[in-house]
Amino acid sequence: MTHPEFVVAVADLENGPKVVDFTLSEAWLRGALAGTQAETRGAGRLHAELSKSGRDVLVRGSAEVSVTLPCVVTLDPLPFELRPEILLLLSPAATPAPGSRTKAAPAKAAVQQAGPAPKKKKAKRTWSDEPELSEVEAGRDTFSGDQVVLDDFVREFILLELPMYPRRSDLPSPGDAASPPAPEPAGPAAIDPRLRPLAEIAQRLASKKAKE
Repeated sequence: MTHPEFVVAVADLENGPKVVDFTLSEAWLRGALAGTQAETRGAGRLHAELSKSGRDVLVRGSAEVSVTLPCVVTLDPLPFELRPEILLLLSPAATPAPGSRTKAAPAKAAVQQAGPAPKKKKAKRTWSDEPELSEVEAGRDTFSGDQVVLDDFVREFILLELPMYPRRSDLPSPGDAASPPAPEPAGPAAIDPRLRPLAEIAQRLASKKAKE
């Protein structure tokens, strides 16, 4: 994605929020989905509002993208409607002051003469140690220069919306066992041919007794 298409000048935000509507062309979406198994089903849409908060730029909006993904079982193409919500807080990227590298050279040389500094051991993080971030903090990033380029951010939000295991809804779940067939109704028990005369006599006696 070498040529950005969704660019907003920071100067346009000085007088208040700016609402933008961009078309996500099929060519742009093909580039955004490169490396995945998703294929675009037409152009998409990007709607966003940008506003300044001090030197930062707040971006709020949503995208609409239609894609297909192969079923993990049958490989049939499955349609999906992606509707990622976009929330970003962008700060100006820090730029080094002129001549800062020259001033830092003696200090770097001194470090090289003194030898490498001991490395600090990083504590192993677990899921329980993961800090709880607000949506704005989770979407914090930077922008460079006097323009906000949204292309890479929009691509990331779209990729995060792709289902990891697309599966046809009419397929049985892997844990569902096939139910055994219902047993056929049992018919009358077969009579041994050798006992048939006795059975007829018993039937006649039962009928005679019923008449009395």
